[in-house]
Amino acid sequence: MTTPSPDKSVLPEKGKGPGPEGWKKKVIHLLVGSNDPLRDALSFATGFASAFLPPFGFHSILVAFLAYLFRLSLPIGLLGSWTNNPWTFVPVFLPAYLAEIKIGALILNVPVQVPNIRALSRMPKEAILAQVKIVLYPFVVGSGLFALGAFLLSFPTIYLLIRWIKARRHPSPP
Repeated sequence: MTTPSPDKSVLPEKGKGPGPEGWKKKVIHLLVGSNDPLRDALSFATGFASAFLPPFGFHSILVAFLAYLFRLSLPIGLLGSWTNNPWTFVPVFLPAYLAEIKIGALILNVPVQVPNIRALSRMPKEAILAQVKIVLYPFVVGSGLFALGAFLLSFPTIYLLIRWIKARRHPSPP
């Protein structure tokens, strides 16, 4: 038994297949496809806030745990979490992480000097671990505050965005 091969002469409609338009429609459908905009906004905000927390590489696992614990939407939570990705790390999240360390140090009232990458590359392993220990607590405190701020800003923004998109798609009768 053979599977039929796709007809290559038929091209997908614009916005239906792979590409920027297709992905845009899928993301919008993901956000407005359910009947619970509050839950969806909470899911996205939880994922987005987790992107500012320290467990590098484990944000998706954290979001999956929180989605299970609070009965949130895992796909929407992951969408929020994946705002922290290789393309956004250097221009967005690296400065945020450095600010988190400085804010955490300010709150804890401890002096912290973040070494530059060039200096770190020349340090022996023991000195690098000592530097990590110096910035660890301020980073945890600062990232918790940043995550809270990210949640408090993104939740109402996404909630209103979902409601706005739904209202435009299905206008209520007068």
